[in-house]
Amino acid sequence: MSRNIRLLAFAAMAALAVAGCKKDEEGDVVLPSLNGRLSFDVEPYLSIKDKGSLKQTFNVSGAYHPEGGGIGVYWRASWKDENDTTRLESDGPVSGDGPLSSVTYTFPEELGTYSVLCTAFASGYYSLSATRYVTMVDEENSLIDMGLGFEGTYTEEPDSRDGKTYRTVKVGNLMWFAENLAYSGTAEEPCGIPFENSEAMSDIFGRYYTWDEAVNACPDGWRLPDDSDWLDLANALLEMTASEQDPFTDATAEYKDIVGAMMVDAKFNTEDNPMWRYWKDMNISNVSGLAVIPCGFADLIEGEDNRDTGIFGTENLFAAFWSGTGNEEYNTADGYGQAHFRYIYWDEPILHLGSASTSSFAANVRCVKDAQ
Repeated sequence: MSRNIRLLAFAAMAALAVAGCKKDEEGDVVLPSLNGRLSFDVEPYLSIKDKGSLKQTFNVSGAYHPEGGGIGVYWRASWKDENDTTRLESDGPVSGDGPLSSVTYTFPEELGTYSVLCTAFASGYYSLSATRYVTMVDEENSLIDMGLGFEGTYTEEPDSRDGKTYRTVKVGNLMWFAENLAYSGTAEEPCGIPFENSEAMSDIFGRYYTWDEAVNACPDGWRLPDDSDWLDLANALLEMTASEQDPFTDATAEYKDIVGAMMVDAKFNTEDNPMWRYWKDMNISNVSGLAVIPCGFADLIEGEDNRDTGIFGTENLFAAFWSGTGNEEYNTADGYGQAHFRYIYWDEPILHLGSASTSSFAANVRCVKDAQ
């Protein structure tokens, strides 16, 4: 066989060996990928005090071998030093509709955010990977510096319905909750949803209520503040900030240059994780003691068992609270279709007035009552 013939034969064999492979722009061989997309669910927040929840099992699915071969799976937890292989290629093809593989981890009892990586692999193919994050929280320690800037005195208000106790403070002519309401209702009539639909966050950020829920959510003797109550608050904050503005008179106006007195420069889980983003025009002082943090709001969709599921994503940007005043433009025989809410945006020193659906928009609640 001549040298040229031998070279041609070798080239033909090499072409067969990489049949079906793609090439990049430089001509290097690129392996084909496994089909599909890895997916597994996690609880985004876990309480370090709920020992039973620290042990979590993850079921992954979504990877398929193009030729029906076996697929291996390994996992990597960020707090562990080694991978955990839970499936080998030699285990053969996945049968049925069950998960591709499963793993169980016990999360550390320390505040912080941890990752779980899952990788599916097969010889001759690029692997598929997916990463999920879980944050460990504690209702007593996850919010840091909530009293920063306040030199007054808080009182405590027990809620006889569930035994929770809330900090309260006198501002103007009213007593205000100095933290977000976290009442979840009863088994027969649940109300509100937690941040990211994770119950571990209920006592940290409070719950997010529709207006229909919020009007009846406060404890006995307390109420959802209406527009006139927010006006009273705005004028009290005006005095605290020694502003030269004239007193506010319009209960549906937007109030400028007072919100810093409501806001607190608190951190979440670590000292280097401020909740409010920095903006030069926002003078965050918390002199009122209201300790407002940007927990955002939620848009609701119907989830399993006819329970609402929240779509989040505005935390660290907005603080939003319902007003007890319905929007008269949307008042029908069936009730209010929209109601007012007050909100702060991170880079605007304004207490804004908004209007939103009474049934599909969810915001936090601060309860009030007349001061004695």
